[in-house]
Amino acid sequence: MKVSKSFVCAGLVISGIASSLAPASAIPYKGDTVYKATDRGIPLVVFSASPGSRIRVNLGSSAATTARVAGACGELRISVPASGSFTGLKVDGTAVDASTLPTQTLPSCVSGTFAETRSANFKTPAGQVIIVGKTPNSAVSIELPQPTVANVSVNACGFGILRQRTGQTLPATFSTDSTSYTMTALKDASTPPLCRTAGGAAAAYIPSTWTP
Repeated sequence: MKVSKSFVCAGLVISGIASSLAPASAIPYKGDTVYKATDRGIPLVVFSASPGSRIRVNLGSSAATTARVAGACGELRISVPASGSFTGLKVDGTAVDASTLPTQTLPSCVSGTFAETRSANFKTPAGQVIIVGKTPNSAVSIELPQPTVANVSVNACGFGILRQRTGQTLPATFSTDSTSYTMTALKDASTPPLCRTAGGAAAAYIPSTWTP
């Protein structure tokens, strides 16, 4: 039996819903468990999986900018990031290639002067990047890409949704565990499925636009 009314569920507005599937354990699209769709003009990715499970989605890296205060000798200490990589590092808008920096010890600072001369940026034996030549006790801008991860919860119908957030776009590529996906290569379901619960039971509704 077809349902022509529109339903609102988990932020989705879907018209022209076909008959429900009950019980539902997963909602693939044309055999694929990961596919894309659009809801009110907003792109999203649908993950078909076991109800109640969670999917960790690696979205790549995004730039994160912070401000720190330079030391009394104009030095700025940047610790090794959680990712272990300084790739993409910028200080006050200037790119810094940490892989080319020499390794030196950080001398003590006495009355605004290093005990040993340090005229160029360097790395410490512990892996810290040291930027020199800044104005002592002034704010310095640091930009360093950080890994972005989204945790997608799978509903009782067997699918979870990764939605594009306001002011952001879904990445061209992403991965789950060891599997990588490319947005342009995903099958386009156009409209996502819908999940409704009643009396403790969940029922999935498949858009009538889906074809076998």
